[in-house]
Amino acid sequence: MRKAKKEQVVATLEEALQEPGDIILADYRGLTVKEMTELRRTVTKAGGRLSVIKNSLFSRALVGKDQVGLTEFLQGPVAVTFVPADALPVLKEMSTFARTHGELQFKGGWVEDQLLTGEGLAKLALLPPREELLGRLLAVLSAPMSQLAAVLQAVPRDLVLTLDALAKKRGGEAAASAGL
Repeated sequence: MRKAKKEQVVATLEEALQEPGDIILADYRGLTVKEMTELRRTVTKAGGRLSVIKNSLFSRALVGKDQVGLTEFLQGPVAVTFVPADALPVLKEMSTFARTHGELQFKGGWVEDQLLTGEGLAKLALLPPREELLGRLLAVLSAPMSQLAAVLQAVPRDLVLTLDALAKKRGGEAAASAGL
């Protein structure tokens, strides 16, 4: 690759690093071209952009950036995935792909302004979707209010049932004494 082309690639990478979003690094050694194409399509559908970039060019683009810690994961072939939005769907898709293609391994990444190892990314991929987590949180927050409402409804209901039972008992006693 010529020097001008390398400088252009580094400039493009620096631009991508300036944009908000997450970065996932994975080892793809052993995947065929067909499998890599399938992985790229999967990542693209989930909202990411997977590229294979020379480690030296990527580390040059990382100099002086917040994500400079990613350089520790740049050994061997690395597939770099840029995710402009939520990284969880992309991580889930990559994790699903890795279950059927053992060659794909998470190396590390930059997610939500934090440096994560491959293990951290794999654990993050196991989390339920954001909407489900928000639903669970809402259920936990609303449970005490629902329980309080049930308790407050129980007091008048029990009073009415007790009075009704008392009235039936006295009505039964009155009928029995009238029959004598």
